[in-house]
Amino acid sequence: MSRRQNQSFSSSSSASDRGFLAPFRLPEPRTRRERVHSFVTFSPIYPLLFVSACAVAILYVSLLLQGLLSLSSALLIIAAFLLSFSVYSLNRVTDLEEDAINLPDGGRSIKKNRDYLLFASLESINIALVLAFFSYPSAVIVILFAFFVAFFYGLGSSRFRLKNIVLLKSITVAGTMTITAVVLSFAVYANSAFIVLAVTYFIFIKILIMTMLLDVRDIEGDQKAGVRTIPVSLGVNKTRNLLLLLNSTLVPWVAFSLFRGIFYPYIFVLILSVLYGYWSILRFTRASAKTSRLYYSYVTGEWIILAFYATPFALGWPHIL
Repeated sequence: MSRRQNQSFSSSSSASDRGFLAPFRLPEPRTRRERVHSFVTFSPIYPLLFVSACAVAILYVSLLLQGLLSLSSALLIIAAFLLSFSVYSLNRVTDLEEDAINLPDGGRSIKKNRDYLLFASLESINIALVLAFFSYPSAVIVILFAFFVAFFYGLGSSRFRLKNIVLLKSITVAGTMTITAVVLSFAVYANSAFIVLAVTYFIFIKILIMTMLLDVRDIEGDQKAGVRTIPVSLGVNKTRNLLLLLNSTLVPWVAFSLFRGIFYPYIFVLILSVLYGYWSILRFTRASAKTSRLYYSYVTGEWIILAFYATPFALGWPHIL
């Protein structure tokens, strides 16, 4: 075969390959906004990193409210990040059936990278335990407890899973994250019991609301998978009313904190959190609410916003000006 014929054959072959693979390729993003949207929508790593960052923000806010944040907390915060990364990686694998319906693009990506996610989950929890041991050995117990609760929450057995029981799913998620944020710091620093209970209530209610809001998005997939969440059982309208009631319990909580002066100077951040809760509940329980990852980042990302606004007060603002 001559060189010209060989080149012609190779070019026609590559052209046919491109034509065959074209339907399976994702569209190439052209602008920066499209690249960000593509990463948020299709990348399996984005939700893992984002949720882990939210877990760090929860622990960070918890330490600030309890007046316990210091340089020695750094290893504890990293351990919390890795614990969340491990748990959420495992949860993404066990929730493939629901995600294939609720987030089809993300579900396909997770299924493709299933083995990598399992490996990342195991390695992350191992490193988290090592960091916790060298930081505060008592923290190892809390991290192991949170991991195994999350493990049985996602897997369970063929007949029983925690997430298939009404209300228990939301309570398990909120309780586990609250334990990681509050009990972890209490096990290390042994702070005042009253402060610990007050912070525990605030964080538990906020995470419970966040969990139910995400379940509103997942109604269709949860119904088909047999997962009985609060929105599946009550419907969207009654769930909205329940969430508004839960968020309203934080109003007297903030007022009491202001009266007692126990969370100064973070009262502004706490008021912002209550207002943000009302906005997110009303915004994401509407029938026209979009259900993409990017829009629901506003729900889980509340803690990152609170941590951002709390930092200047932790540094002594406005006295530093």
